[in-house]
Amino acid sequence: MDESDRADVISFSGRPDSERGGRYYTSFDALGYGCRGKAATDKVGIPRCKTVFYFDSRSGKLELLYTEDEHYVDPHGVHVGTRTPVAERQFHRRAFNGCFSGFRFDTRTAFLVMWLEGGKRLAPSAVGDHVGFLVVHSRRLNPGVLDCIDS
Repeated sequence: MDESDRADVISFSGRPDSERGGRYYTSFDALGYGCRGKAATDKVGIPRCKTVFYFDSRSGKLELLYTEDEHYVDPHGVHVGTRTPVAERQFHRRAFNGCFSGFRFDTRTAFLVMWLEGGKRLAPSAVGDHVGFLVVHSRRLNPGVLDCIDS
């Protein structure tokens, strides 16, 4: 985060299926992979692709990665599709339930969010039964497109 640019991402992920510029908190450029339409995001930046890389328009630096792709794996081996009990064992912590249910890991320059989805909602405090998507987010740059995560 805050260091990679468009060329770095294309070198890593290949030519994008879609590109889109937009503005929410700040102006951003988005590269989409595995898209369900022609645009990487909607007008305010909500992802429309399996994976979207967001770049700060002014600096050109990567500010957010959103993915539903199971090929992106954290150091504990947790990825999209991992069942909640398995993730809790791998992380040695319980999932929380607040603005979203999931896990959050902070570093000095960025944070990782694993959002839990699915399962039966038996109580307001119930968490999802598997990792639905993950987000790596810069601490310094913020397009503001994922309100619950970046606020």
